Amino acid sequence: MVKRSLCFANKGELRVDTYTKDAEMKDDEVMIKVAYCGICGSDIHWLTQGNLGHVPMKAGEVYGHESSGTITKVGDKVKNFNVGDRVCIEPSIPCFSYGCEPCQIGANNCCIGADTGGITSGRQGFFRSTNCWPANMCHKLPENMSLEDGALVEPTACAVWSVKRSRLQGGDKTLVIGCGPIGLLCMMVAKAYGAGKIVATDINPKRLELATKAGADHALLTTREDTSENISMKVSKLLGQAPHLTLECTGTAAAINTGIVATRRGGRVGLVGLGSTKVPVDLSMASLRELELIGANRYNNTFNEAIELISSGKIDTKLVISDIIDLQEAQKAFDKLKAGDGVKILLKCSDN
Repeated sequence: MVKRSLCFANKGELRVDTYTKDAEMKDDEVMIKVAYCGICGSDIHWLTQGNLGHVPMKAGEVYGHESSGTITKVGDKVKNFNVGDRVCIEPSIPCFSYGCEPCQIGANNCCIGADTGGITSGRQGFFRSTNCWPANMCHKLPENMSLEDGALVEPTACAVWSVKRSRLQGGDKTLVIGCGPIGLLCMMVAKAYGAGKIVATDINPKRLELATKAGADHALLTTREDTSENISMKVSKLLGQAPHLTLECTGTAAAINTGIVATRRGGRVGLVGLGSTKVPVDLSMASLRELELIGANRYNNTFNEAIELISSGKIDTKLVISDIIDLQEAQKAFDKLKAGDGVKILLKCSDN
């Protein structure tokens, strides 16, 4: 097997390298032959803008955090995995220190130490053929789940956490803004957890077609010229009232402010999407409407729920995965996503 890894050489520049020496494996780790790794919107931001929110891109680093693979070697202290086990990986490694208050209360996604190292906690990511990872951050895949499904567990876990953080109640009329991968996954999770009627909005008609298949009761095509007030009126008309909950999945200022205007007074706006820059938000309007703006950071102990949702068929990964492209052709995959073509693209990192 020719081993390859993909790094962001500089802002806007990808580089695929070959290597012969695997990462050194510790006693509590497993070595994984990486099958697939999904390209996240965060990867697009790091490559094109050079940052994601306050986190800058590190030139020469191997990124990639939505991954699955097969264990090829286990450390001496690892008891719960065997060679040949198929797994998905939690990319962010909490410090689990007694001095870290978030870890003490189970808010692992807010771990202070892990956050400083980015999504993969300062380690090499999974845009590579092999990688070593702590065994306690790996999850076995059920027999009825493929390795392609496994690469969707991490973003599904993020969607589960976003919906739970936003306190979805049974029957809540819900607005989902943005029908990219996370928007589609949030829609399916919300549906599985008992949401009422759902309106999905996007500027891309092809993605709205997927939103309907994912469970949206109404698909509303918008344009960049539409005002928040105009979109709000259309959403209320479709639902028969303003939504109880809005899941904003783009991270753009216009979309967040649309959520603030469209959501019913006293309602909730889940801030799911994350952009590359700071965004101006109408906090006065949010305050006067007594809205809750609820942030969601990645996932928090939701991998098992994500696996169950995919395994049971409540999350249809085939709706989300649009392309599988060889790691060596990564530039083609990134170009497609930057052009707005495709939904979730998986990079095939090795032969399965």
